[in-house]
Amino acid sequence: MEKHLSACWVILWLYFQWVAGKTQVEQSPQSLTVLEGENCVLHCNYTVSPANNLRWYRRDTGRGLVSLAVMAYTENKKSNGRYLATVNTNAQHSTLHITASQLEDTASYICVVADRGSSLGKLYFGTGTQLTVLPDIQDPKPAVYELRDPKSKNSSICLFTDFDSQVNVSKDVASEVFISDKTVLDMRSMDSKSNGAIAWSDQNGFNCQDVFKENASYTSSDIPCDAKLIEKSFETDMNLNFQNLSVMGLRILLLKVAGFNLLMTLRLWSS
Repeated sequence: MEKHLSACWVILWLYFQWVAGKTQVEQSPQSLTVLEGENCVLHCNYTVSPANNLRWYRRDTGRGLVSLAVMAYTENKKSNGRYLATVNTNAQHSTLHITASQLEDTASYICVVADRGSSLGKLYFGTGTQLTVLPDIQDPKPAVYELRDPKSKNSSICLFTDFDSQVNVSKDVASEVFISDKTVLDMRSMDSKSNGAIAWSDQNGFNCQDVFKENASYTSSDIPCDAKLIEKSFETDMNLNFQNLSVMGLRILLLKVAGFNLLMTLRLWSS
C-alpha cells in the first residue's frame, strides 16, 4: 500500500512540475516510426541552468512512468539494457539510443531535467517523443478469410491477415459493421509474426470482400472457413482414447507384476 501511495505522489509531483516548466525542455522528433529490429535515437535540448541531473522516462499505457536512466551533471552516459542515454552539459543536449527496437518499445519517451534550486530540484518535462515500432513482416501475403454461421446466412466474421505493417485498415464502412484495430499476431511456433484485423456484422448483404477490398487480395476468400469444420477439428478421437487407455492398463499391470516379484523376493530373503 505504501509503495502505491509513493508512486502516486511521485506522479503528481512530476505532473505539477511539468505544468510549471515544460517550455524549457524540447524533444525531437515529436513522433518516430521504425521497424522491429532497427536502431533509433531520440533527442532532447534544454535551457535549464544550473542543471542537477537529467532523466529519461518511458510512459506506458496503464503503467505510468518507467525510469530508464538518471544521470548526474558529472556523468555523460548511462546504459540500461538496450537503452543508452548520453548528455552533453556544455551543449545542453541529451540523446536516448534504443538498440534493436522491439514491439514493446512502442511508447512515449520523456526527457526530464532537474535544476539545483532546492533540495529536491525543480523538474522540467520535455514535450515527449511518441515511438511506434512496427513488426517486421517477412514476405507479406495478404488474404481475407470468412467465418460463416451455418445456421444463419446473415452472420459472418472476416479475418484479414498477413498484410504489411504499412497498410492501414480502413474504417470507412457502414455503421452496422464493426472493424477492429490491426494487431500483431505472434506465431512463436512458426517463428514469425503477422498483422491481423477482424470485422463482423449481422446485417444482410455483409461481404468480406467489400470490407477489406482496398487492402487485400482475396486468395483465400473463395474457400470460406465453416464453423462446423472448426468444431470437428477439436472433437475427441475415440480410437486414440482407446489406445491411451490400453497403454495405461498395460503399465498398471506391469507395475503390479513388478511389485509382486519384489514382495516375493523380500520374503525369500527374510526366510
